Amino acid sequence: MAETRNGMARYNNGAVAFHWIIAALVLVQVYVGWTFAGMDRGDLRTAWFNWHKTLGFAILLLSLARLGWRIANPPPPLPAGMPRWEAALAKLNHTLFYVILIGLPLTGWLYVSTGKPSLTSATTPLIGGLQWPFIPGLPREAHGSFEQAHILLVWLTYGLLILHVGAALKHQFIDRSRIANRMPPFGVNDSQ
Repeated sequence: MAETRNGMARYNNGAVAFHWIIAALVLVQVYVGWTFAGMDRGDLRTAWFNWHKTLGFAILLLSLARLGWRIANPPPPLPAGMPRWEAALAKLNHTLFYVILIGLPLTGWLYVSTGKPSLTSATTPLIGGLQWPFIPGLPREAHGSFEQAHILLVWLTYGLLILHVGAALKHQFIDRSRIANRMPPFGVNDSQ
């Protein structure tokens, strides 16, 4: 039986923690990505790129853990009175987020694994002296394709974020719906 909050079945604490930690990392990643992308090559850009890779791999690992958590702990059902188009869009949005949260770091990993440093090293540097292995055996000619796939997924991420946040704000402030109780810290009391 799913836990309830103000009469609405809600995600469990593990799912809530995964959601908000990954959401925060994604927002930081957007900032880091835009910052280093506009920099000239050099030590400062390399440091920012190392942060970008570190955050990307953290998002990948957390997203895989979150997917495992979701499989083991199915989400609460959507409210019975929710319009079918909204329910279908919510399910599609959540599915595409998993594609993005796993696909973006994977395409980034493929990209760095086909870059020049992979010709002379087996790993790429991360923050804190950590090293992440390159994926071996990839054709160097695919480097540009992996970059384009990564960029395409970045833009898809922006669209999904706008849709997801817009829907949450609509439910919270326009509809004043208790559906906002599904993912704390937001919520609407029954008395409202």
